This record gives sequence, structure tokens and C-alpha cells, in this order.
Amino acid sequence: MSFTFEIKEQNDVSIISIAGKILSDENILDAIQKINKHIEVKNSKLIFNCSKLLHINSTGINFFMKTLTKSRIHNGDLILCGIAGNIESLFKITKLNEIYTIYNSEEDAINHFKK
Repeated sequence: MSFTFEIKEQNDVSIISIAGKILSDENILDAIQKINKHIEVKNSKLIFNCSKLLHINSTGINFFMKTLTKSRIHNGDLILCGIAGNIESLFKITKLNEIYTIYNSEEDAINHFKK
């Protein structure tokens, strides 16, 4: 399965559902460009729903870090939800779970921005 993404708006939050595998920059180039433009033009409060994300490597970690940084530069944040399996293990091993705010469900992630 290749990488796919979809951006939807809910109130003042953008939910980006990502699916498949992040293995190379070419694999996610379209997503990088569209998400960066979205942050600059529309909204910097982002939720990445990772419930259908199957695999990431260092390219995926870099993608998450750059998006988090860009959203914070624009006075927003990046919240992750639906992380499970080997991706959850990777986040724990690399201590990324201490950098990101992570929720089990999309609903909980949305409620984070209501605080």
C-alpha cells in the first residue's frame, strides 16, 4: 500500500488522515507541499490521524518533526492520534512520545484544542 492522505476541516482544526507507508521523500512529496501550504494559508492546528498508517522509517519521523515545527512557528500545534503497533513501539523507543501529544482517538485529539 502506498502513502495516501486526506485533509478535512472540523471547526478550527484540520484533521489529516494518513494511510499506508512512509518510506521516502518522493513517497510523501505531495503531502509535504499541500500540508505546508495549508499551514501557511489556512490552519496551523493539526491532527494527524495515524490509525491507517502501517509503517514509517526515518523519513516519516522527519516528516512529523518538520510539520510539528512549521505548525508551531505559525502559532499552532500538531497532535497525533490512532498510533498503534510497530509505529507506537517506534515512538516509545525513540522517545518521540515525549515530544508529541498523542491521543488514542480523533475525538480526544479534537478536544485537546478546545481547552
